[in-house]
Amino acid sequence: MSETADEYDAAREYKKVIGELTAAADALRARDRERAEELRSRLGELDAAMLGAADRAARSRRAVEMHWERVLEALWNENWMTLRPPPRPAADVDPAELDALDTASDRAATEVMEAVERRSWLGLG
Repeated sequence: MSETADEYDAAREYKKVIGELTAAADALRARDRERAEELRSRLGELDAAMLGAADRAARSRRAVEMHWERVLEALWNENWMTLRPPPRPAADVDPAELDALDTASDRAATEVMEAVERRSWLGLG
């Protein structure tokens, strides 16, 4: 049985299409590998940023807890004052405000400590 010209052309066209599909699939795989590597790299960056943010938040919490304990200790003898547990952290605070909030916490604790000191110098405490 001999190949006719039509069969030969069809086979050649089939091989050409398969070759193009193979080339396209290879190109897609190469792009997918590159994109996967980019995403792995970005994931590493995001993971490091997340760990940094968690560490920063933990340091801020520790600082606030230390301020709170120091203020409670300074106000312990103020019988008229009801001392309550510290407020829970607000979930909707913008993390970009953390430095400003840390500064405000430091300032507030310092102001309380200065007021307690002034009161004791005046003989009121």
